[in-house]
Amino acid sequence: WRLDVVTLLAVIGESSIAEHAQTITASIFCLFPRIVPAPQAFLKPSRPVRLPETTAKMTGVYSGVTLDTVGFFANIIHPLDELQPFAFKVLEISHTDRNTAGGIEAPQRSLTKKQSFFSRRSQNGSTPASPSRGLGLPRWAGPPSDDPDKTRSDTPTDAAFTSSRDVEAGEPKQGITRRITMKEKIQDFAANPTLVNTSGRPAVPATLYSPLHILSVFSVVLTCSIIGFAARWQDGTAIIAVSLVALASSVVGWASWWRPILMNRSHTNTVPAGDVIIRTREGAFLLVKCTEEVARELYSGTEECEYHVSGRAYRVLMALGTCLLMISVILLGNCKWYTQIFIGCSYIVLNGVYWAMGLLPKKYFWDLSRYNIRNVTPKEAANAHTTTSDDPREGVKSFTRTLWFAIRETKRTAWVNRSGAAPDTPQWRKWLAEAEQAAKAGNTRWPAVARKDEIMKMREDAERAFDEAEQAVPATQVQ
Repeated sequence: WRLDVVTLLAVIGESSIAEHAQTITASIFCLFPRIVPAPQAFLKPSRPVRLPETTAKMTGVYSGVTLDTVGFFANIIHPLDELQPFAFKVLEISHTDRNTAGGIEAPQRSLTKKQSFFSRRSQNGSTPASPSRGLGLPRWAGPPSDDPDKTRSDTPTDAAFTSSRDVEAGEPKQGITRRITMKEKIQDFAANPTLVNTSGRPAVPATLYSPLHILSVFSVVLTCSIIGFAARWQDGTAIIAVSLVALASSVVGWASWWRPILMNRSHTNTVPAGDVIIRTREGAFLLVKCTEEVARELYSGTEECEYHVSGRAYRVLMALGTCLLMISVILLGNCKWYTQIFIGCSYIVLNGVYWAMGLLPKKYFWDLSRYNIRNVTPKEAANAHTTTSDDPREGVKSFTRTLWFAIRETKRTAWVNRSGAAPDTPQWRKWLAEAEQAAKAGNTRWPAVARKDEIMKMREDAERAFDEAEQAVPATQVQ
């Protein structure tokens, strides 16, 4: 019996590894020396500059920004492939902690010597301090108004700018700041280890207890066990081969080590709300209610990859990793019989585990605790993808009924035209106008499907006069 096929086992499973390659190299765990099935999956001529995106029509309800793809982390929060045809869902996404949401902080007032003295006394508990003096905290512009329609300024009066009410900030909590837990400190260090303590946390790091992290530690233990057994059996060839494979994985991991960078706003001027609506190819609609900061991070902005090594160093490390891998493959075929059995079984187990990792949702690999997600889908629209009543029109699942549910929640129809969700014909324009009017009036029982059938029976000239300008080609479509 010969096990020369062990060299083939070392390079089998490239598809499973390629699926997790970008997640594996998103933390410091990729530097651990270990055996990895199909290490050639990491040997790429170039590195991706952006995270993969999902194809779907996405439109800003108020901003009007229309894109053909949905961001990587947004698709992890709400997987679009899990939406049934003609389904409708409403999510409310906000930042869990405003301190990590980015933006410009309000400047604090400079303290005089007298104020500094009383500030130190108030911190020692000698005398109570005023909420707006002593501690150098910003002075807030009075209590909130009882009228919910009126907006309140959550900006300190000493700041040089003003902004509208922030729905995420809530009531001001002066002097209270959430401390970073030990788990978050370790997790942040694994994503972006630095010698200097920076105030900004990584946007979306790989979660500390990620299954890939656990598997990386298991691979290190397995690699050490192979080397230990090879030393026990006095197989120097196996020791060198496994050591080179482990070293190659560290070199290639270092070359591909990266962290995600999300887009954020550089100004604090008032902008429209960041609500976005996503339409899948199957006719499902997903409405996300969020601020512009969240929309810029997850939807309208780009998710870029920041690497720890330069492009030239990447090519040098890739060449070094390729040489180490070729030498190790040659040596693996010259190991002793028992060592080849141990190495072959190890690669078979690791291939099976990495394949099983593909069955897990991606939310288990990334720390999305930065966002607070709530499902606020109306009860009457939660089952839009099913037949809800015996009504042959309004009770049957259809694209028109789901579109009406989306219009009823947004109370706007401009996004329908921007995203191309409905044909641009006089009949559909009339239906959209009536749908928007019914939505603003709060008429939840408006017969959307029946009214659409009635309007579609009208002749075009009965609706309005023909406009020759509709035949003109927009300047953006002239090739």
